[in-house]
Amino acid sequence: MSRRKSISDDEILERALPVMARAGPAGFTLADLAAETGLSPATLLQRFGDKRTLVERAFAQDNARFARWIADLPEGRGEAATLAVYRAATEAFHADPDPELADHLLWLREDIRDPVFNAMARARFAQFRAAILDRLPPVRLPPEDVAQLLDAQLHGALIQWAIEPRGSLTDYVMRSLTAVLRLAIV
Repeated sequence: MSRRKSISDDEILERALPVMARAGPAGFTLADLAAETGLSPATLLQRFGDKRTLVERAFAQDNARFARWIADLPEGRGEAATLAVYRAATEAFHADPDPELADHLLWLREDIRDPVFNAMARARFAQFRAAILDRLPPVRLPPEDVAQLLDAQLHGALIQWAIEPRGSLTDYVMRSLTAVLRLAIV
């Protein structure tokens, strides 16, 4: 008779995300996750096969959560509805100042270089942009271009604030995005 699992695979993957974020791609070990979950590294290997598979599954689970988050966003159209999506996304970084922002940036390299992580990042970007396109007010440029410009502004503002924090992250990002969106509105 097999032993009953004390913690589900989904719970392990959920707990893995903050551990991976803190350690970064190069520093994350199964021993770190084992300490977090109370399981041995050998048990983690038995359940997931290898570290790479565990990491991919954790990020795939996070993408599924992101899709649910997008689906649960309030509906609406116009400047306020568009900016509300960006506010919610920025607030997802939790608190200001937030060391987690730097931790997330450690994984950006993987999103760029690794084909599996790149595909997941592109899927998140497409879902986010679709949510923006659904909410944009009438704009001077093609809406797809405005959504892409707003995304670029968001990511640039996040990095700029991380290097030179002025006020809260959310306020900084929202001022930046409001200015860019107002330039595009008809």
